[in-house]
Amino acid sequence: MKISYEQERRLVAGILSASHYSPADADCVSRVVTHSDFVGMYSHGLSRLTRYLRQIDAGVLNPQPKFEKVLDDQAVLVFDGDNGSGIVSVNRAYEEALPKAKQFGVAVATGRHNANIGCGSYYGFRAAEDDMILLLCCNTYAFSAPFGGADRMIGTNPIIAAIPTDRECPIVMDISTTNVAMGKIQAAEREKKEIPLGWANDYDGKPTVNPAEAYALTSIAAHKGYGLAVIVDALSTFLSGAAYGSDIGLFSRLEKENTGFFLMLIDPSRFMPIEEFKAAADRYVRMMKESRKAEGVEEIFLPGEIERRKYNEYMKTGIEVSDALQAELAQLARKLGVPFEGENFSDLLRHFNPEP
Repeated sequence: MKISYEQERRLVAGILSASHYSPADADCVSRVVTHSDFVGMYSHGLSRLTRYLRQIDAGVLNPQPKFEKVLDDQAVLVFDGDNGSGIVSVNRAYEEALPKAKQFGVAVATGRHNANIGCGSYYGFRAAEDDMILLLCCNTYAFSAPFGGADRMIGTNPIIAAIPTDRECPIVMDISTTNVAMGKIQAAEREKKEIPLGWANDYDGKPTVNPAEAYALTSIAAHKGYGLAVIVDALSTFLSGAAYGSDIGLFSRLEKENTGFFLMLIDPSRFMPIEEFKAAADRYVRMMKESRKAEGVEEIFLPGEIERRKYNEYMKTGIEVSDALQAELAQLARKLGVPFEGENFSDLLRHFNPEP
């Protein structure tokens, strides 16, 4: 079944509102979840929503957190998310850091007691629209082992960076420090498909193609990706007081995450006129794209460009929701008490998107 952007937005916001999220928080999460699907990052869209709903049902994701600012010292902010949605926490932190970055030229915000922050590119495109340079990273449930180890001690630990442009697509990098997100392993298991060799190791540290046996995700670029993940841990937790390593709750037991994030905004207009900066960024993009291509390559892309193209395409066509994901969402919504008539996903979708 294909659904439109607005259909997904209303669906996600409606399910979360029925799960005791405030209208503002439900809307915030719906924007990030839907963005993920519509830029082709399916592991953090409706597929990831199923995890959030299970966490809410288990009582480890707080739908009504007391988001608290525990430090506000000029250009430095620290927040406590009260084990609520990391999506809400990062968006609120961004909104408080933005005016400080404009005032001081740079602002840093960190947070503790958070859950998953969702699709990182959302924040990158948001910052680019505000003419801000962004650096954002966070730790997550432990899904990966130290290089040479077998125990899960490190998260997927994404790194997001954004550079505003003028006429060209903003440069938005959103990468995990593992070869794949855990959501893609879960999606493969849901669809009963094998995973590519090199995505994950089993309990004993041996490579596997069976998603059910995937225990530890592998790091990008071997020891180099592991090193990046360690730095993400340090920035996201040492400054905020968040949990790390074996102190993080276990995903397999649906325990609280207590993870942290690190967000930095830099105002390039403090270095030069913003038009001059964005012109330089545009020229850089064109320089890369117009450089000589390798044999068999039709086009060179900058970070974020493929996501923007997918977004423009899917806004016209809608995105496909698999039968397995439809069934899972309908079942979880029913369990959480969403008051829709019927049993299947079509009925659930129709409940939040009534016919005109």
